[in-house]
Amino acid sequence: MKDNRFTIIADTRESPEYCWHFNEDAYCKGTIDKKVDTGDYTIEGLENFVCIERKKTIDEFAGNCTKKRWVKCMERMSEIKHSYILFEFPTSDIARYPYSSKAPLRVRRKLKLSPPFINKVIARAREEYGIHVIACGSPFVAEKVAYTILRKAYDLHLRR
Repeated sequence: MKDNRFTIIADTRESPEYCWHFNEDAYCKGTIDKKVDTGDYTIEGLENFVCIERKKTIDEFAGNCTKKRWVKCMERMSEIKHSYILFEFPTSDIARYPYSSKAPLRVRRKLKLSPPFINKVIARAREEYGIHVIACGSPFVAEKVAYTILRKAYDLHLRR
């Protein structure tokens, strides 16, 4: 009997203490750590079909917004049919940035990015690159959303 379960790949560059690891169940064989070219999570064998880029904090995302490598990441993600950016923080962190930053106050005062600029980067990811952006509000919810996305993408792939 053929095992139709999928294996989730977590990029080796994900911080081990914060990495999502999905347990084996009726649909999933579990998680392996392996270098991923695009995103942080995908399905083994479907790396060009689905990817998830995870952002833990508004500080991490804001730090990416002005970097050339972020544009390159979005360009690569646009080539993948089911590409997602999942925020482990709420949208209110974007609206209140830089006050929502976890940086020390002396550093926070020097942060120049504004909520409208950050929202423009998000809109660009959605509109120009076709990437789904979801603010999950917490790491727990983001991990559950990621599993649901990966499972549905695998189901779609099986039906092709």
